[in-house]
Amino acid sequence: MPLLLALCLLAAPAPRALPPSRIAPINGVPTLHVAGAPFFVLGAQCDIWRSTRQDAAAEAFFDGYQAMHATTVSVGIPWSKVEPEEGKFDFAFIDWFIRQAEKRGLRLVLNLFCTNVCGKVAEMAPGGGYFPQYAPDWMLKQPDRYQRMVLPTTWRYAGGGPPMCPNDTDTLARERRLAAAVAKRLREMDLRRTVVMLQIDNEYYYQQWEGPAPAYGSPEYKAVRCHCTYCDAKWAAATWPSAEVFMFEGLADYAASVAEAITSEYAIPVYVNSPWWSPETVATFLRRAPKVALVGIDGAFTTAEPNVLVQCQVGRNTVFAAENPTENMQTRMNLDALPYYTLIGAMGIGNLLWEAGPPRTVVEDPGARARYGRALQPLRNAMEPIARARGTERLLGWCAVREPAPDAREDAHGNPIPGPSGAPAVRTEQIRIREGLNLRLAPAGRFEATVGGVRVTVEGASAGVLVRTGPRSVVVALPAGRITLHGIARPQAEAGRFEGARWVRAGKHAVAQSGADATVDAADSGVVRVVW
Repeated sequence: MPLLLALCLLAAPAPRALPPSRIAPINGVPTLHVAGAPFFVLGAQCDIWRSTRQDAAAEAFFDGYQAMHATTVSVGIPWSKVEPEEGKFDFAFIDWFIRQAEKRGLRLVLNLFCTNVCGKVAEMAPGGGYFPQYAPDWMLKQPDRYQRMVLPTTWRYAGGGPPMCPNDTDTLARERRLAAAVAKRLREMDLRRTVVMLQIDNEYYYQQWEGPAPAYGSPEYKAVRCHCTYCDAKWAAATWPSAEVFMFEGLADYAASVAEAITSEYAIPVYVNSPWWSPETVATFLRRAPKVALVGIDGAFTTAEPNVLVQCQVGRNTVFAAENPTENMQTRMNLDALPYYTLIGAMGIGNLLWEAGPPRTVVEDPGARARYGRALQPLRNAMEPIARARGTERLLGWCAVREPAPDAREDAHGNPIPGPSGAPAVRTEQIRIREGLNLRLAPAGRFEATVGGVRVTVEGASAGVLVRTGPRSVVVALPAGRITLHGIARPQAEAGRFEGARWVRAGKHAVAQSGADATVDAADSGVVRVVW
């Protein structure tokens, strides 16, 4: 290397780290901020079997969601991949995902799959063995040091269970150490702040039990708890309302301690996710885990209310659709509406699909991929004005509310079975409208509304947003359809996108004028700015 070049490299300043992401209110609405700007989490979580291999199929997932205009993808990080030997950390597994996201302009949510993943420490592989494995071998091979849960003899865990017991302080100390090491790595090495949130473990504890199984919520169900020596001693030392309360308070305390270890190193939002927990359980985590920013809600596959997002918006919880499973036919039926419902209807921070493996992927289904991509593009390209308008009278947002036909066939889990079109027959469809601070329903197809004093008619749009951005301007963001602005003569319109607060013009956009009314169709970008 020439001496002058070497001296220049030595003198060059180190890359300056961007600020970590944070959740802070705008107009009273909790909003995720990334690199100092409002940000919507829009995309999908890759199933753990595909992502863990870090092969061409995993890269195709990243490519697919980049092409679908996603802002964010989510991946699982098994403990066994980060600390394969006790006390020796290897961050290459995490670094690979960061590189894939950076190359495609995506952000990442990392799910730390450690001691308690759907009631398991590993997944059973076809033909025997484990893949993927969450808790590392060195932990599982020392049962005297690291306690796994013990269930009554009439119950058993599905393959890969039971998980580690949250009342074992040795296990907690080890997971705190791991979590702090990951947080420190991200603080020091992820200078572009590609990683925007961390999830602790996954779907804590109980849904992987196997028979004889009493009904969910029944007294017999609530009586199941861990019977290891740690839990028996804790159970005997106090009076508990139920075994379910006993277990979830222990899990919440465990999550609180791990979250504190992370945020002491790096002030990044940390959350846990709810696999159909009751609202009382969500409240338990929020009360006992102050460093847990929110409880993400799984299974949010419908825009019809009441649903799990509405039911679990308790206390300080921020709406976040953490996993909308693509294997569920209602999710697929509502692909074009779910992001708008979560962000506008429920005022949430984002919407992630859970991308199941084939054949129920979105990536590999051209029709589903096109619908989801068209839905995401306007939201991605107008994040700043939409985020700044939520909670005010300047925002008009809407989305379709669909319910399957009553005679639709269902599978063993109660999910509608698709017809020849790949989705269940729709019984009814309405439009949920957020008009300023008010919510209402209207028939599908066409509706009228007023935003910021401007009267509009919306036609042929199953979802969309209109924001009043100034005394004589609006921004229209919709995947398809048209909006008529009444009393607006000869406006100027441009297609384009917002990069933060900066408008990037893509070209003029046609406006059809009829008397004093101006009609705007969706643009290729999904975003049109109209000025008069």
